[in-house]
Amino acid sequence: MIQEVYEKVYGIKKPYKYQRDVFEKIQNYKNPVLLKAPTGSGKTEAAIAPFLLQFLEDKFLIAPRLIYVLPMRIMVNNIADRIRKYAKKISPFISVEVQHGDVPNTPFFISDIVVTTLDQFLYAFARTAILVGKHIDIPAGSIASSIVIFDEAHMYRDEFTFSIMRALMEILGKSHVPFVVMTATMPEALEKSLFENRELFSDIEKIIAEVDIQSELEVTIEDMPLFSNEKMNISDELLNKVKNKKTLIVVNQVGRAQKVYEEVKEFLDLDDDEIVLLHSRFTKVDRKSHEQRAVSLVPHKDGGKIVFPEGIGVVVSTQVLEAGLDFSAELLITELAPADALIQRAGRCARYEGEKGEMIIFNVEREKGHLPYDKSHIESTFNWMKENPDFNLKHFSETCKFADILNYRANDFEASETLVDLYECVLYADTVPKNIQLRQSKPITLVVVDPSIGRGRKKEDRLKDALTKIAMGDNSISVDFSVGWSMLKQNILTTRLDFNNEKDLWEPKEVRGDILPFKYYLLDKTYYDHAKGVISNVTTFVV
Repeated sequence: MIQEVYEKVYGIKKPYKYQRDVFEKIQNYKNPVLLKAPTGSGKTEAAIAPFLLQFLEDKFLIAPRLIYVLPMRIMVNNIADRIRKYAKKISPFISVEVQHGDVPNTPFFISDIVVTTLDQFLYAFARTAILVGKHIDIPAGSIASSIVIFDEAHMYRDEFTFSIMRALMEILGKSHVPFVVMTATMPEALEKSLFENRELFSDIEKIIAEVDIQSELEVTIEDMPLFSNEKMNISDELLNKVKNKKTLIVVNQVGRAQKVYEEVKEFLDLDDDEIVLLHSRFTKVDRKSHEQRAVSLVPHKDGGKIVFPEGIGVVVSTQVLEAGLDFSAELLITELAPADALIQRAGRCARYEGEKGEMIIFNVEREKGHLPYDKSHIESTFNWMKENPDFNLKHFSETCKFADILNYRANDFEASETLVDLYECVLYADTVPKNIQLRQSKPITLVVVDPSIGRGRKKEDRLKDALTKIAMGDNSISVDFSVGWSMLKQNILTTRLDFNNEKDLWEPKEVRGDILPFKYYLLDKTYYDHAKGVISNVTTFVV
């Protein structure tokens, strides 16, 4: 059975042992399954293979649908495209749809395969999804009759979000909904916290892949920061390597990433088609364009074959690339980060079989250089690397030990409170809950507008007209409302945008000393650059 799926769908004649183990556990209704395997080793293929076999045999004994949950929107479209290609090899009638804020294609979660974010999964389960109108129970019912896969589970490491993840899993376990948790770098402390309810998860099926990526990665650790005193500390020798090798530079904060991008571009006299910047403070349309360019600049796979682009290729990024982008740099220059983040970054260098790469890890400044990470996690990572200089980031058992030095865990109080809230969402079907959120932070939406394109005698009329000439979704950026406060103090955000349902248009209103979460605000194009993103001096832009 497994051979039929792997040969017909994936073109693989001999699956890994761990892939066969995952197949057997899911086929035999073992629940839940925890899979730990290295990046690029086929976790996605392993998890969906038993589900796809149902279509080949026309027997739906596991579940009639599959819901694939990811932590970030950036990952959803790529995974959906990948799964869609596999599904088409079985039948053109298998529906694979995306559900997230930018692409709400299946709000009822009734497609055969739904690829979504944890946010959307939570709102669907808790009956708070806006798009379903009065039919609030349909998405929750769809989840109840699915197999759920939580991929890249290590990325839910902040205490608040992780507590919600744990609460969701406890409810799924209690409800006998089969689910799989997949990760490459989940520390043991996080794993124990996730399955802390031993009464419920006494028989967890844990599978650790005995697979190593057959590539080489030379690691060097520098004591000096990559960027300090408004200066980049990259030697001429290293800059020469950057020019001659396909290079990835990862910086922990947006502001520093922008400065590194500017300096590397200037020092090496690079054109726009030779270097690209990635972070979360781009409009949706620009971010998509930058991601596509990033992949095109460095070695990547296309149709199963490795493509090695010609010429210079430099990608400067924050941690947004730690998951979701499949490419393989020859040279990786990165700021110090927690062990699990460094493992993910290393997975973007010498990623493919037989490749050789070089990774150089620079320290961060003492004061606020550790942000957005916890300072203790940064320090423990640095100390461990100094004490273990010969560890191999391409050897999976060694990377697991490396990740285990981190002491992530759920906030027990938050977890219990969230569990109560989620149970109430299920029990009181006549009430739409308002107190459910995935993250402690609250977002606002910035809409990049060029007021000069609008017509009218009054400023308000020109702004109204300008808003009708842009695609609001494509030109928007989601940020935490604390960032909005910083921009308000700098007189950057002066206009809120409210939608007038009667007139069917957006209306600008003056901001009067207050920034409110979940609202839209106008960002004058003066403070935005297509190559660098938001260019205001906002220190809270750290990711």
